[in-house]
Amino acid sequence: MQPAAGLPAWPSRRSFILASPILLIALIPLVANWQYASRAGHHFTQQWARDYLNSLEPYAIVITNGDNDTFPLWYAQEVEGVRRDVTVAVTTYLDTDWFVRQMIRRPIETYDAAKGPAIYRDKVWKKPSGPPLKMTFAEADAIPEYIQINQPQIFRQGNMTLNIQPGILVRDELVLLRLIKDAFPERPIYVSTGGGGGLAAGLQPYLLSQGFVQKLTDSPIPDTAETPHILGLNVDLPRTKALWDTVYHAPDALIKEGEWVDRASFGIAYTYAFTGAVLNEALKARGATKDADTVMIRVREIVKAARIENFPGV
Repeated sequence: MQPAAGLPAWPSRRSFILASPILLIALIPLVANWQYASRAGHHFTQQWARDYLNSLEPYAIVITNGDNDTFPLWYAQEVEGVRRDVTVAVTTYLDTDWFVRQMIRRPIETYDAAKGPAIYRDKVWKKPSGPPLKMTFAEADAIPEYIQINQPQIFRQGNMTLNIQPGILVRDELVLLRLIKDAFPERPIYVSTGGGGGLAAGLQPYLLSQGFVQKLTDSPIPDTAETPHILGLNVDLPRTKALWDTVYHAPDALIKEGEWVDRASFGIAYTYAFTGAVLNEALKARGATKDADTVMIRVREIVKAARIENFPGV
């Protein structure tokens, strides 16, 4: 039968026969990798986002590093409604005008203590009076791509003093300094471990490690039994122990699943193991060997499930 004028010709039976083997060959990778490609039953990343947001104090601002530690948080907030009071500011976007505008106009969501973690139910958390950046759109758009620092500069906010050496400050660093100026200490400010960009070294004496985030403080952190300095971190031992025991549920999901399948975001699983190892060292330094041993049992289970090779102490 001939097709009507102007319509494409019907494929012949011969074309279908020739295409079938090619289609079968194309399906081989799908069938062979189905076990590893499927994410059915894997809830670790979803729970990690909840753990991360719930580790932060109400109305916090957190500076994240990139896609893997940002997009799961946004999904949890915007789709699942988890901790929408938190402002997630990814370093790689702080140098864009649209993201800074978004931070200025984003409404302030009220913290729901009933849905938050138990560790934050013992006090009243005041809702911030305004956006984290107290700027107009015009002022935000006027932030330069970079500035040249020719002489040593000092940045002060409350009791905090940052020595800024000669060189270049890029836009994301300028926005971070403005965030500290405008929002701190009204809002808690956190930096993902390893984050902070070029300002990380100057901020380090003021960053208190709580689990796998670091909270900005207004005074240098002393080396004490409660805040020991371990592996380059100023560890908040009581808060980290409370997070490990009562807030972090993703390791249980990982251990139950038994095998980490997404090697591209391997660092998320590693973060729990590293946090546990730091907590273990802090507990041992305090003489709490029984608690330290309990933490390391869980660390070993995480390392095994995540297939982390050559992890120290395991």
